[in-house]
Amino acid sequence: MKNYLLGLVVVSAFLLGGCASNKGMTELTQVTGNAEQITIVRDTETRDSVQPVLEQWFADNNYQYNVVQSIDEAKDTDNVFTYRAWWGWDLALYMSKVEMKVTNNNVPVGIAKFDALQYGGFGKFGNAETRLKIIMDVLFSKITEQEANTLLGK
Repeated sequence: MKNYLLGLVVVSAFLLGGCASNKGMTELTQVTGNAEQITIVRDTETRDSVQPVLEQWFADNNYQYNVVQSIDEAKDTDNVFTYRAWWGWDLALYMSKVEMKVTNNNVPVGIAKFDALQYGGFGKFGNAETRLKIIMDVLFSKITEQEANTLLGK
């Protein structure tokens, strides 16, 4: 009977845990060096609630930034920041994926990709604003990738 219960617990843990890796950052190249001036390219495909969070992060971290409506407006500027966030529905609306990129003279100097499904189960339902700030922190080298993955999984 004890073996049966132990087996049931082990199988349940695997089934409930899914295939989670607890590593939501699927790609990361951190921005290093001087990037205090940023041009944000507004992403019209992303929910309107995302951009104010990003702008607030830049302001809180003493970056000078301006917002342009298209990549064409930013072509002659250094440190161009682009982003996209996707949302999913599974019992509730949640931010499923995020991609952010910083380019300098059209050369990528920072890339961050996040996938909430890496956390499996209910871990994907984290707070979008909090997760965006953590992704910004890791992209701009304020925290390590390991710290980001730990915080994103909470």
